[in-house]
Amino acid sequence: MLIPAFLFVLLGLAVGSFGNVLLVRLKSGESLWGRSRCVSCRRTIPWYDLLPVVSYVFLWGRCRKCHAHISLQYPLVELGSTALFFLALMLHQQDLLLAGALAALFSFLFFACVFDARHQRIPDLFTAVIALAALAIVLRQGTLFDSLLGATSPLVWFGGQWALSRGRWVGAGDVLLAAVLGFWLGMEGAVTMIVLSYMIGAVVVTTLLVFRKLSLHQKRVAFVPFLAAASLLAYSGVGDFYLSLFH
Repeated sequence: MLIPAFLFVLLGLAVGSFGNVLLVRLKSGESLWGRSRCVSCRRTIPWYDLLPVVSYVFLWGRCRKCHAHISLQYPLVELGSTALFFLALMLHQQDLLLAGALAALFSFLFFACVFDARHQRIPDLFTAVIALAALAIVLRQGTLFDSLLGATSPLVWFGGQWALSRGRWVGAGDVLLAAVLGFWLGMEGAVTMIVLSYMIGAVVVTTLLVFRKLSLHQKRVAFVPFLAAASLLAYSGVGDFYLSLFH
């Protein structure tokens, strides 16, 4: 168990570091394959300043050359990805292939949350990777038919809202991601995810309004974090317990 845990932690750090590259470059339109540069002085960053978390701590969160502040997003995303990789391993210790696919799904769903929270949209690349990971999980578990039914519920529910509102109530990216998550969760899990996403969203938005962190005039609130939280609760079975309290 110790060796798989060590490998998953290293993979989580590496994937988190790559996730930071995606989060920055998908917004700016830069190529995903170029060398990393400081956003302030545009200096090419050497490999020893790109070590996940370690380099940030060693440099005190500043560029080695121009001393500009480096966003706290970088170590937080790397640590978040690492925690999710470890969680996936804990959930499926006896099946490392399944744990690896789940870790990839968790991490890219996390990246989608960060991107949507900051820019109110979801890059297709994130949804595509999540879809591939979900397919690998479904094939590994042998639940293809139930998963196809699971994709239908959010596709019809959110897709209907998108069509009726012409994209004002929910974005096309949200519809597609919800369908992919429904495919991963299966029919029962997909329904649980839909219900919980609205419950979580209502609690969060109300709290933000009360503390004046959100305005009633704000046109759009990122929905992916609510979907992600709801899907994780549905997958863990915790969501079923809370929903049973309302029956």
